[in-house]
Amino acid sequence: MTYGAEMVRPDLDHLPESPLPAGLVVRTARREEYRKVFEADTEAFQDHWGFIPPAEEDFERWLGEPTTDPDLWQVAWDGDQVAGNVLNFINEKENLEYNRKRGYTEGISVRRPWRRRGLARALLTRSLQMFKDMGMQEAALGVDSQNLNGALNLYESVGFRVVRREVVYRKRF
Repeated sequence: MTYGAEMVRPDLDHLPESPLPAGLVVRTARREEYRKVFEADTEAFQDHWGFIPPAEEDFERWLGEPTTDPDLWQVAWDGDQVAGNVLNFINEKENLEYNRKRGYTEGISVRRPWRRRGLARALLTRSLQMFKDMGMQEAALGVDSQNLNGALNLYESVGFRVVRREVVYRKRF
């Protein structure tokens, strides 16, 4: 069992400045690099509660999801290696249904060698600025509130607030 939370940043005003750590660059992933992004994200989450290694069909399914939009991703590179990423998306159908302009900052991950240097914060604030520039008015994400890397505190520090809590169970087979 773990505890999850849905978090919302209700506006995109007064965004904190968070510089990218030295030696890293953020650029759009090319199609041939999507697998690197997927594998880096998988590696970063391997020690999280409920982790199950993905199968090949999971990669294909991930690419085919309607909300997968690599043009919105914020991917930090150290040479040809993915250091971390935020796999942003916009759910247009949901925004129309609820009459809002919300972007999602999901898939926030940093690989171990680049942790504790401010990379997740930098990628997250870049994501929020991108959404603001696109005309979005708020951002949301989901988090395991018992995340080993203190994700909940990070998200609160950039203006996200918990709007819903849930208990997550896993049945053992």
